Parts: sequence; C-alpha cells; structure tokens
Amino acid sequence: MRRKTGTLEHGTVRGHFSSPNHLVWEYFFTLRRLANEAEKSESEELSRQRTALTVIMAVTVVEVFLNLFFRVRVSEPHSMQHQTQFLADLNGRMSLDKKIRRWPSRILDKELQLDSGPGKQFMELKELRNSLVHFTSTHESVDLGDVQIHGLADSSAYDTLSARHATNALLVAESVVEAIFRLAGLTEEQVPHAMHAWTGKVAST
Repeated sequence: MRRKTGTLEHGTVRGHFSSPNHLVWEYFFTLRRLANEAEKSESEELSRQRTALTVIMAVTVVEVFLNLFFRVRVSEPHSMQHQTQFLADLNGRMSLDKKIRRWPSRILDKELQLDSGPGKQFMELKELRNSLVHFTSTHESVDLGDVQIHGLADSSAYDTLSARHATNALLVAESVVEAIFRLAGLTEEQVPHAMHAWTGKVAST
C-alpha cells in the first residue's frame, strides 16, 4: 500500500497524485530509519544529530497525518457538515496546537486528552521539537573565577539529546496516531490494520 502514486496529465489537471496515506507512510518510513540510525550511530555526535532530526520528523509526520486523515474524514457523508470549516482551517494555516485540540472534538465528537497518555506525550515531544527548531540564544554569562565568559547560548535541549529520545519520538508519533484511530471508532482489531495502511507499522504477532 506504500506506493499508491502516479503522474496524471489530462486537460488542465497535471501533477503527481497518490492515495492519502502515501505521504504519511513515506514520512513514517523516514522516521523509523532516522530513529534506527540514531540508535546505531558509531559516535555520540552522529547519534545526537540524527536524534534531533528524528524529533523534528516525528512532530511533522503527526501533523501531516492529521491534515490528511481529517481531510478524508470530512469528505465522508457522516462528516461532510464539517468540511467548510476544516478547509478554512487548512487555508488559514491553523497551528498544530489548535488542530490537535479542535479537530478530534469537532469532527469525531471525542476529545484527545492532552493532559495524560499519548496526547500528553505528544505535547511534550512538540515542546522538545520547538526548543530545537525555534532555538533562541539566552546570552548567558559564566563566572569561572578569574575569567568571565559572556554571550553564551544555552544549548542544553540539543546537547542532552540521546538515542533514547529518538526511540521515544517514534513511539509517541505512533501512539498518537493510534489514539486518533480509536477516537474515530476503530476497534482494537482494526487499529493494527489502520496503522499498517497509514504508517507502515507491521502488527506484532
């Protein structure tokens, strides 16, 4: 199900088209590769670099999933009443924070809990991502006795990364997608199949 894509040229319609799960699958494939490389890196420096990319990618793939999954959902007969507002949200560049807070409760009539479980873990992951992507210098000063060093940036968020953060980022991304599927009414038997279809995760036996 991974490669449902192709080129279409007909009249004024031109472009590469795919099933909605295609990009989510590709991004999760990249995410798993990054997490694996972070775990197996031959040096701490390389592991940290790959972990940072894994954290960033994990948050990105969840947002892409939300955009595509709910776009499919509002096209279905039982949810079409939400389509106009949903498209307005997309066109208005709604923030990820608002998407994950509003779309499940509005479109699925069920709220994703953000103070516990997968929702809380994802919000914490997003904060870590923000500390890496939206990094700003704190302009710190350090007193070493005879010497004072001024103008230092606190890079703790990046420098304390380890492969453990990469593995966790992947697990959190998977768990929040699973949580959305459950809110959408999928049974426990259906969730593994949906995870494989959307993310490429192979169900454990």
